[in-house]
Amino acid sequence: MIMAKKFKSILTGLLAIAVLSMSLQSCLKDQEDVFDDPAAQRLTDYLKAAQKVLVGAENGWRMYYYPDQKQSYGGFVYTLKFTEDEVTVYSEIFDGDYTSKYKMTRDDSAVLSFDTNNYAFHYFATPSGSSRNLYNESGLYQAYKGDFEFLILSATKDEVVLKGKRSRSLIKMYPLSASEDAEQVTVDVYNTASSVYVSQFVGELNGKNYLIYLDLDYRWISLYEIVTNDEGEEVAESEPIAESAFAYTETGLKLYTPVTLGSTTIEEIGWDVDSASIIINGTPIKGQLPEGWHPYEDFIGKWTLNYNGRTLSGINIAEDVAGKSYTITGLSNQFESVKATYSLASGGIGINSQIVGNNGTYDVWMCAWAVDGGGSLSWGTAYGMVGIFDPEDDTTFYWNDNGNWSGYVVDSFILWYLNGSTSAGQAASPWVWSNNSTQLARWKSCVRAE
Repeated sequence: MIMAKKFKSILTGLLAIAVLSMSLQSCLKDQEDVFDDPAAQRLTDYLKAAQKVLVGAENGWRMYYYPDQKQSYGGFVYTLKFTEDEVTVYSEIFDGDYTSKYKMTRDDSAVLSFDTNNYAFHYFATPSGSSRNLYNESGLYQAYKGDFEFLILSATKDEVVLKGKRSRSLIKMYPLSASEDAEQVTVDVYNTASSVYVSQFVGELNGKNYLIYLDLDYRWISLYEIVTNDEGEEVAESEPIAESAFAYTETGLKLYTPVTLGSTTIEEIGWDVDSASIIINGTPIKGQLPEGWHPYEDFIGKWTLNYNGRTLSGINIAEDVAGKSYTITGLSNQFESVKATYSLASGGIGINSQIVGNNGTYDVWMCAWAVDGGGSLSWGTAYGMVGIFDPEDDTTFYWNDNGNWSGYVVDSFILWYLNGSTSAGQAASPWVWSNNSTQLARWKSCVRAE
């Protein structure tokens, strides 16, 4: 199960050596003596000094890791403890610890490489075919564009700054104090991440009112100024005045890019679960739950699906990855289950296109289908529907398009054969839903069964 187990010597002149090693990259490419003895020796000395820093942190390091060049998935906290040739890694999002070899290498610059398949790093960097990942997606042929090799920009006993060779994201590490335990830090961070359940906050900072939105699924923060429109109503501007990816901490979240609002610079934000408030530079800002928001547990149980003027009973939604995903049975007797996700931000359940089986020749897909939008279908794994509870009725949630398929409104699912990425036509019996059809059109709602 992918979930958290709940992720000293001062080197005199090290920074100067780092700058020198970086500058070698551009000038030495044009010279045949690119690694003449003095230059090579300086880089070797720099690597040795950087390794001494890594090993010298007795309790290890806290890393803020951001995959993808645009930090599209937000940041994750890892803790790392180095010996001369091995590293042990904990993470807020994986069970257990991962120990592997690591290397300090030269590649036109100083490089720290976790090249012996340390799962905590290779998970984000290694492509996946049809297997599910943290976000219940498949077909990530570039994985999350993460890194297991990092350029060493600087290394001191107080901070190590890296840059992903692939993503170019800045990765910063800080030494754990004598009172901090590498595994417990990731447990505490996981507990914070699990406790933040509000995505929208409205409050005043520096004399102005702001709407602050947290994307809890992809770990981004967006800040909008609230203004008065021509009708005298207070509304949020359509474009954010600032955005940043973030990672969780033991007490809140830390921004990838500090945000400046007037004279206030925001680098870290606190979280108070009891009042459902974020705290920005000492100022609490109360959270507002979106309409129809419900906790993960409320979707678990037996349901009847209302679709196309008909009903399909015997639907069961069960826990898959706690707080993140579900297994749904009862939609078909031919295939065992369908996977669904939970969105902490919206408080809703989501079902997207996915493989449900193989007939020996073709993969059988449950495809997103826009029946009332031209009849188009897609096996794009981001396309599908979301279910949100009726604000006035805790026994019913309603299905709607998730908004990801531009120009189409997904309202149904259909079973389809695919040969690789090539359509092979509509599925045939025995690949049917429980209604004995390959079509399950116009999903409306799910009502809790007695």
